[in-house]
Amino acid sequence: MTDQPRILHRLRLQVRWGDMDALGHVNNAEYLRYFEQSRVEWLAGLGYRTDGEGAGPILAKATVTYLKPVVYPNEVEVRLWCARLGRTSFTLGSDIVNGRDATERFTEGEFVTVWVDYAAAKSVPVPARLRQALGEAA
Repeated sequence: MTDQPRILHRLRLQVRWGDMDALGHVNNAEYLRYFEQSRVEWLAGLGYRTDGEGAGPILAKATVTYLKPVVYPNEVEVRLWCARLGRTSFTLGSDIVNGRDATERFTEGEFVTVWVDYAAAKSVPVPARLRQALGEAA
């Protein structure tokens, strides 16, 4: 990253032995779980439900770039920031770095999230309070 984004959330995780695959590094699917856990904890911390009731987020697109393998034992930190803010959607940038040395980046991703009315199955505007948390100028 050339510009330092405003970090919205940080999540530290211990890499579990079972996160690894036969090649001896964290399985690609586990990175998606790490990113997901960070997004869910961030939204829950803001008071938003993630249970499919009312209105809330759906993940529309995930783009992940694997930079360097993570191996056990390790501690990682998942960092989350707003990369783009639209009327009914936003893009969260995220990366996974070494929990002891954030200059060592393992993975980066972008996650397009659409705010939807679950019952109507249609997009609705991102709530004002969430827009504020994301940073209107993002």
